[in-house]
Amino acid sequence: MSSLDRLIDTFSLDPTAALGLHRYLELLLSYEQANVTGLRTREQIVERLVGDSLALLDVEEARERSGASERQPWADLGSGAGVPGIPLALALPGVAMTLIESVGKKCVFLEEAVREARLAGRAQVARTRSEALAAAGSPAREAFVVVTAKAVGSLATAAELGAPLVQVGGVLLAHKTGRSAREEAAQPAASPCAASCPWRARPWPTRPASCSRRSRLRRPGCRAAKAGRGRSPCRDR
Repeated sequence: MSSLDRLIDTFSLDPTAALGLHRYLELLLSYEQANVTGLRTREQIVERLVGDSLALLDVEEARERSGASERQPWADLGSGAGVPGIPLALALPGVAMTLIESVGKKCVFLEEAVREARLAGRAQVARTRSEALAAAGSPAREAFVVVTAKAVGSLATAAELGAPLVQVGGVLLAHKTGRSAREEAAQPAASPCAASCPWRARPWPTRPASCSRRSRLRRPGCRAAKAGRGRSPCRDR
């Protein structure tokens, strides 16, 4: 069994999602028109891109907003190679995913990836900056129940860019890896979300208390944050 098939089995994905993930993986491995990821081997892409993305299925705040009777609007901020947006859209048929990306070459890849993964009608590419998408008067402002942000900078940056897109009561899921994550963890005061902030922070994809034991991925430094009311994401209750 391949590493991708093991992930598919771990998260009990249906055959349609499994086929889409296999097609998406092959596109990532063969795409030559632009450098959409620095990872080159199949195992690296499966673990660090697909695996990290699917780990969100074990986060309670994400599962609660994944849709049942109607599709729930999600957005993937700075989507780049399509993570975590495309794997999540495949795994969660009750989600309507908007892939936000401002770099033209990456947008071309994302549009092809949506076609290859057979996500037409369930995922769309927004070729713009998040600031423009969330501008006052824009229909996308405060339009999404979940906004994901992988490798867009510090938690403070993810909050600044993502919070204007999140509905009241929605969730921002921000993921950080490597040195920057360790530095931020060592200096919690630098985060705009202190203990009194109405956002709730927990690690992802390192298994939080709400995650099931299925999650075995060890990417450090993600925060799952519940957006508070008002203009500032960190106003008092």
